[in-house]
Amino acid sequence: MRRALQRLLSGSAVALLAAAAVAAPGTPALAAGPAVRVHFPDISVVGKDPKVSLVNLWIDVPGGKPTVTRKIFVSVDTADVDGIATVAPFDEFDEYGDDLCDKAGTVIKCEIDDELYLEPGVNLLGMVALSVTAKPGAAEGEDGKLAFTAQVDDGPAATSQSTVDIGAGVDLAGVMAKPVTVAPGRSAALDVQVSNTGTRPVKGAVLVLESLDPKMTEGETFSNCRYGLITSCTFEDELATGTTYELSKAMRVKVPADAAAGSRASVIGGWYTPSDFKELIDLGFDLDDEILGKKGTGGPVALRAVPARKGLRAAGQVDTNPDNNIMVSEFVVGGDRRPDMAAIGATISGAAGDKVRAKVGYVNNGPGALYLGMFDNVDPLTHVFVPAGLRTTKVDEACMPFAYPADTDPDDMYEDVTAASEYLCFNKVDKTEAAASNLFDFTFEVRENASAKAGQVRINEVIGCECGEEPGDDDIEDHNIDRNAANDTAKIAVELSSGGTGGGLPVTGANAGLVGAAGGVLLLAGVLGLMLVRRRRVRFTA
Repeated sequence: MRRALQRLLSGSAVALLAAAAVAAPGTPALAAGPAVRVHFPDISVVGKDPKVSLVNLWIDVPGGKPTVTRKIFVSVDTADVDGIATVAPFDEFDEYGDDLCDKAGTVIKCEIDDELYLEPGVNLLGMVALSVTAKPGAAEGEDGKLAFTAQVDDGPAATSQSTVDIGAGVDLAGVMAKPVTVAPGRSAALDVQVSNTGTRPVKGAVLVLESLDPKMTEGETFSNCRYGLITSCTFEDELATGTTYELSKAMRVKVPADAAAGSRASVIGGWYTPSDFKELIDLGFDLDDEILGKKGTGGPVALRAVPARKGLRAAGQVDTNPDNNIMVSEFVVGGDRRPDMAAIGATISGAAGDKVRAKVGYVNNGPGALYLGMFDNVDPLTHVFVPAGLRTTKVDEACMPFAYPADTDPDDMYEDVTAASEYLCFNKVDKTEAAASNLFDFTFEVRENASAKAGQVRINEVIGCECGEEPGDDDIEDHNIDRNAANDTAKIAVELSSGGTGGGLPVTGANAGLVGAAGGVLLLAGVLGLMLVRRRRVRFTA
């Protein structure tokens, strides 16, 4: 988890822009007239490294009914910036194929010539990402305009502009802190530091914390910080070259008294110049209090030099090396309340044609509680393997397809979540008490050629990313909280009977031995993004 978030925060702005778009609240309705609005943020660039950002289309679907588009068109005229910057489609973020965009001279034309489903109301479409790179010899302070035109089907065209300017290069660097052990019920200060490793002073900085659970905040909140889905603090201090800074007042977090021993929280964030941060959150509307959060109620927090402040002077800036902006402050819950999470399987009994409901998942045998949204390593991630010869007909909404049979039609992989042979299920609650369970509801149909080969439920797996990178020591250590790996796998057994009833069977029940070990308590909602999308009137498509 820690390494994955580090890669996210140290990469291009596109990843965070996409995350922010999914979490965007309902936006004001578009003005009467155009069915589409196009937006690209103003961007400052410097040196040989490109800035990457999304061209966002706000498409209004009136009438209360969904629609399917036939063609979406966007053009970008780069003539006015051609003398100072190179602008090109960012192919690594091309979700629609290599031929989405073409560039002829100074004009980039991008077209989706395919059906695209849009919901009623305002839809946010991140159609294409643009890469903007300063040209050698471009002078600091020079600028130009990008001109955008967008059209959906035969509707009226919409236009907009954004500014590209050559900025002043600086280099902020986050400081990695060593993990701190905190006893249950006690508090700890976050070790938040930043260094100016560049050659010129930095005027102002913004701290963004991606994973600070607001429920853990203890004590004073600061008036120059906002506490929402992200925590962000804006500093007007100047940072002298070669100097490291810390917060003038500590940010404190408190561990719940019943938290399981070994639970690990990684407060991961990044440092930005004010202009870089503005670009990052500029989607074409103002993010409200739910996303950026409300201001703290206490006094402001500042940055103080370690060990002493040097002479300062102002400069307008762009960070030239965002890869080193990450900061991590980690703490681990101490004590001996290390938990045991046990997989819960089921038995599928029936004949061909029967539809059988089953609940599978895991139980927390305790003694500590699992705070799933608060700590990095207490979510066991339930991996469900469908038994051979069964077909899934209903999937719990907290589960997503993970693997498909080799002969599956590619269209089915996109359209039918029940076609998968494996699923990953994410927790639907923020806390699992000792002796409580998290269960996921499936319905399986017994086929004519069903065999008695069992499926499986696995928890506490370390699964590598799609990029092929193997899990590292960091990732494996994150899962060492579970004290008993022997019960991390359970069977989904199949008991076939002769003669089909054609009807449904009741829930076959969870593994009785595991439930008994947990005191017979079977109670059970997980993924922040899924919850947010369900609550929004804006649909994000990329």
